[in-house]
Amino acid sequence: MARDRCWLLLILFTCGLTPEVAAETEISSDGPVAAQEPTWLTDVPAAMEFIAAAEVAIIGFFQDLEIPTVSVFHGMVQKFQNVSFGISTDSEVLSHYNITGNSIVLFRLTAIGLFNSMIQIHLLLIMNKSLPEYEESMHRFRKAAKLFQGKILFIMVDSVMKESGKVISFFKLKESQLPALAIYRTVDDEWDTLPFTVVSAENVQKFCDGFLKGKLLRENHESEEKTPKVEL
Repeated sequence: MARDRCWLLLILFTCGLTPEVAAETEISSDGPVAAQEPTWLTDVPAAMEFIAAAEVAIIGFFQDLEIPTVSVFHGMVQKFQNVSFGISTDSEVLSHYNITGNSIVLFRLTAIGLFNSMIQIHLLLIMNKSLPEYEESMHRFRKAAKLFQGKILFIMVDSVMKESGKVISFFKLKESQLPALAIYRTVDDEWDTLPFTVVSAENVQKFCDGFLKGKLLRENHESEEKTPKVEL
């Protein structure tokens, strides 16, 4: 399945990482590596230019530089030296990208597929960030993420962003089916979706477990659509 090319904003869940997971971002001790520093983005034009210049750009948006997530971010900078990293504490920059808290955000030119050498299964929460239930849904989504550390990369996609239309189309979702979960495996392009009314750690876990076991919900939907309707 061909991948559409577009700019996509993805929030990576690094806040609240356990020490074991945070340690994965540290530099290998195989040998000395020249230190790499993120680019400071002091205003909106600088951030826009930085993102436009790279196929993959990761920006740490921080309101507080003393939190543990900042150390995790700097560890990522050192480990992935072929990726462009930026950092900003400017309130106008955070507002421009609808950042309301400390976040590490990835901007990528290719819609599907993140760091193929890392975690190969990605779970996307496709949801309008302005919905009243967004914060509670994110809390539950993060709770479920802890159950699949090292197995599945949990990602938030803001459905109202223009660029997100390519992702929604890729997973053959309709606007009426959102919010939805979409899961994707990079090695074979296998995927599945689950529209929902209320996200919970339980239904996220069940959906992920089913995918890991090879049970695809969309196969049931496709078979139902192919079954001819018979009038009685």
